[in-house]
Amino acid sequence: MRPETDLGQDWSMNSSFNRDVSWDRMDLPAYWQSNYQDPHGDDLSFVAMIAAFMIEHLQGRTGLQGVDVGTGANLYPAFSMLPFCSALTLTDLSPSSIDWLTRELGGSLAAWTPFWDEFAKIPAYAAAGPLHEAVGARTRIEIKQASVFDLPDEQWDVGTMFFVAESISGDREEFRTALARFVGALRPGAPFAMAFMENSQGWRVGDQEFPAVPVSVADVVASMPFYTELHRVHRLSAAEKPIRSGYTGMILACGIKRSPES
Repeated sequence: MRPETDLGQDWSMNSSFNRDVSWDRMDLPAYWQSNYQDPHGDDLSFVAMIAAFMIEHLQGRTGLQGVDVGTGANLYPAFSMLPFCSALTLTDLSPSSIDWLTRELGGSLAAWTPFWDEFAKIPAYAAAGPLHEAVGARTRIEIKQASVFDLPDEQWDVGTMFFVAESISGDREEFRTALARFVGALRPGAPFAMAFMENSQGWRVGDQEFPAVPVSVADVVASMPFYTELHRVHRLSAAEKPIRSGYTGMILACGIKRSPES
């Protein structure tokens, strides 16, 4: 999750473990309104990057099983998999996230048209039709309440996880475990895209504070499981394209899951 605001210099929330956080209290409508109601240029830049990566590795493939982990109020990572998947699973631990996603996907999705329009600049995405058709007619979407730490092994052919691993705990080992569990849930050969808030100092939705692990590009690269092959790592500076205070940039890592035995 992206930080709502700078929490000051006392990062006490950063000592929290995932189990200590009251995820059921999250105000998802408020979070969506602050972060995605008006599309940010950084997000649209990431849309173009992940679309190009998915096309490069999945062009011509259909019928895949995809997963977006920790979806929250952010649907554009899942949209990156629509042309290639017959089934797409969205997971989140927060009950309020599950309720919000159920309502959002059952509606018109008009608020997400600017994101889909960015994808549709690429012919393979445009061929999927309007967003409501790509979601409703072409791809079956399942919403599942689940923790990243409890994902099954080698279940999906392609996956995304945006602003999750560094934003669900203040513990660096849990950050690494979240990366390992996400990649472990993919089948060998699966493309994946992950995004991170760089040096996030915790985040807030309304009056509720949440922890974070401050990470750099070097941290992300060094923490990837050994059976991943990173193809692209992009960094957008907060100084150049600011979204909120309390972080220094955004990181996008795209790669391929390799067999742990290889």
